[in-house]
Amino acid sequence: MPPRTFGALAMYSFVVLGLPDGTIGTAWPVLRKGFGASLDDLGIVLLVGTVGSVSSSSVAGVAFARLGTRATVMLAGTAGALGALGMVLSPTFLVFVVSGALIGVAAGLLDSSMNTSVALTGRNRLLNMLHGSYGVGTTLAPLVVTAAVLAGSWRDSYAVILGAEVLLVSLWWAAGRAGARSRPAPAEVRTEGNGGGGDPPPAGSGAPSSGRAGAPGTGPAGASAGTAPSSGPAGGGRLQLVLAVGLGLAVFMVYTGFEVSAGQWEPSFDRGELHLGAGATGLATFGYWGALTLARFALALPRRPVPPVAVVRWGCLVALGGAGMVWWRPVPVVALVGLVVVGGALAGVFPALIALTPARVGEDVAHHVIGWQIGAAGVGGSVISAAFGLIFQRFGLGQLGLALVAVAVALLAGVFVLERV
Repeated sequence: MPPRTFGALAMYSFVVLGLPDGTIGTAWPVLRKGFGASLDDLGIVLLVGTVGSVSSSSVAGVAFARLGTRATVMLAGTAGALGALGMVLSPTFLVFVVSGALIGVAAGLLDSSMNTSVALTGRNRLLNMLHGSYGVGTTLAPLVVTAAVLAGSWRDSYAVILGAEVLLVSLWWAAGRAGARSRPAPAEVRTEGNGGGGDPPPAGSGAPSSGRAGAPGTGPAGASAGTAPSSGPAGGGRLQLVLAVGLGLAVFMVYTGFEVSAGQWEPSFDRGELHLGAGATGLATFGYWGALTLARFALALPRRPVPPVAVVRWGCLVALGGAGMVWWRPVPVVALVGLVVVGGALAGVFPALIALTPARVGEDVAHHVIGWQIGAAGVGGSVISAAFGLIFQRFGLGQLGLALVAVAVALLAGVFVLERV
């Protein structure tokens, strides 16, 4: 597959990945009333989606190794389309929740396979572009939901997701057919892959790892952070590997809980605590996801990217400051600005953590570990968001700022310990 085609398809895949995540929180205030669900039932939706996501991401490394990127992504798109169809037609809340499990399966496969495919090539700039594309999906989703609600039904927003998933499968299928008709010679395949843009060979296939040259200013994953790639964790030893993997999973859980909770609960916070209307709430949520998106694309622009370690440290620190603004909020606009600061600050943390993984755990196991990290991220996103729901149900939505500050502190502590391992 030509490098530019692969890059474009990968970015569109992440736009589709972001659509459901940006939809559920914005639709929830209206959606739950239609089903007669309580405020904290959002946690049930997220938890069931996580079961699907963790189930698929835990085996995504095996699927990636056996099927390759294209087939894995097509499988994910099919699951996502079925899940979106179930949500559009759902007659009861139970059917809606079960359909969310299929959306989770799709997310786990798609997220793991694409992150692994790009991270193992060392293309850190493309990694930021991918996650920026995820932000495009989460940023557009509140606007789609707002338009759907104003037009009469939140279900239309899931019809848009259904169409996006079908298009995803169609584009990857067509790209594979085109590649089969004009298959280059083996030498050309190796050259194209080593340019960093083609469909990388599955890990463990014996094919040369693609993308070593990477984008200008980048080498193998983690190299731009001043760390040399290795076949095992620096310093060696099974204990160090176990610690690096375990702490990494914990950091991914807490980080994603922070990002998802801020984005998913902002609409309810804006309407229930700040008393904004439906249109203003959609725009405010657009601001959070928009900041996340623009910052990720901005990090991909410099020819000499910011080292991933610095992105993680400073992103977490600034996000803590933004959470503090939400907690303080002398006037509503301070809380809204604080949430935008949180989104922009967190933007580069997830892709930077992915980029550091091959150097931390070794390239020979990285494709498995990245899949586990995606699963841990899903667990953190749903469990922490569900915990927020229980807190808000008892103490009120006004506690969003304090809850975000607590998670931000935990994230900083986890990053501090992980760096020393």
